[in-house]
Amino acid sequence: MTETISIPLWQYLVLCLTALLVFIRVVVFPLWASFWSARTRNIVEEVNPFLQLHLSPFTLSRRRVLADRLANDPLIEPRVLKIAAERGESLEKTRREVWRIAWDIVPAFNPYFYFRIGYRMARSGLRSLYYPRIGFVDEESMAEVGDEVATLFLINHRSNMDYVIANYLTARRTMLSFGVGEWSRIWPIQPLMRMAGGYFVRRDSGDPLYRLLLKRYVQLATAARVPHAIFIEGQLSRDGGMGPPRLGLLSYVTEHYDPETSPDLVFMPIGINYDHVIEDQNMLRYSTEHFRTKGPLFILRNGIGFVSRVMWELLLRRRSHGYACANFGNPVYFSKWLARNAVHWPDLNRAQRYQWIEKLGAEMIETISSLVPATPVPMLCRVWFHDPIMKLSADELRVRFHAICATLEQGLCHLVLVQDNRNLTLEHALNHCLRRRIVRESDDGEYEINLEMLPLANYYANSLSQFLNE
Repeated sequence: MTETISIPLWQYLVLCLTALLVFIRVVVFPLWASFWSARTRNIVEEVNPFLQLHLSPFTLSRRRVLADRLANDPLIEPRVLKIAAERGESLEKTRREVWRIAWDIVPAFNPYFYFRIGYRMARSGLRSLYYPRIGFVDEESMAEVGDEVATLFLINHRSNMDYVIANYLTARRTMLSFGVGEWSRIWPIQPLMRMAGGYFVRRDSGDPLYRLLLKRYVQLATAARVPHAIFIEGQLSRDGGMGPPRLGLLSYVTEHYDPETSPDLVFMPIGINYDHVIEDQNMLRYSTEHFRTKGPLFILRNGIGFVSRVMWELLLRRRSHGYACANFGNPVYFSKWLARNAVHWPDLNRAQRYQWIEKLGAEMIETISSLVPATPVPMLCRVWFHDPIMKLSADELRVRFHAICATLEQGLCHLVLVQDNRNLTLEHALNHCLRRRIVRESDDGEYEINLEMLPLANYYANSLSQFLNE
């Protein structure tokens, strides 16, 4: 028993590696799971009583439980059988594919990460880049929204920072779930998005199984009253203005609505605008198809650059990206909207429902467009929108900037002013545009648009076109 045994080095290394893996699986993983479970229970007990929209049991479910529930949902079983027959596949193979897709879609809700780590990361990152503002919010109408309804925040999509702003501004009210595009399918962004409540959406996927499971997941989460954030345009704005609505998610959440048995749906419109959209150059430089062909390495490289800039800004606290502002509109109750239009939803067929969803989407786009705030840089870019070769002295620029402000106010646009002063706002916007070379100053003190940067200037100016009858 005490004799020395000699073994080859490679066997010794294999034994050590095996022992390490067993130790990690048997000891480390259970301890880590226990640690997170304890932290999650504590944070739920701490924050849930103070949230306006309390955490749903659906939100507190483990990811594997959600995937199992989605993959074995009785409403998708007939469709799975049909797809398996159409493909000529065995039912077992199709069900394995269903499980794989379900596991890929569902989030890994983690309230501790959301309310502690994620919120602090969002707050630090946002405040290091921007001066965040809430333009206005009707607290009385917002306070009427409770747990008995399913709440959906409908937001215009200017930047991937919209996710951060939405979570940051609503963290004291609820925990949001939101659809995330394919851009985030790289480590470490993907697990962070999942823990923050993100479910992954392949908007252009033609796979009927994927579309079926995505639709059913959204319906299950809505029925469980999980608050959603939906970017109604479905993609980042290519020209700075509001795009047409993408109605897929709206049609999903309303498909099985019944005023007698379903929770009411409440749509909360939010308009967001920025002085500096982080992705503005990419929006102008690449088409959607071209951008997607860049692949994960391109996204990772840009992501590393972005994180580096955020860390640098965090250290310097310069907030060099200017202002970011969000306006909250009044909630729209689906039941009241149907009653106003004399529509009984269960009596409609699929085509008729989609026609009404198109009408609802158009109204929501119009409402969100009217909520988009005017931050300083877009207001300044509007000065040259119709005459990009115009040269202006400092006094002429001031007069035209004040005229733009007055016109926007007449259009009921919320202006983001520096210390409530238009001259200081102009100074802020001018310094920002000079630094980015959007505007340049001649030797005789006149200001003009740098024509090489004209598409970028129009990109920001377009965000306010809806207030100027354009």
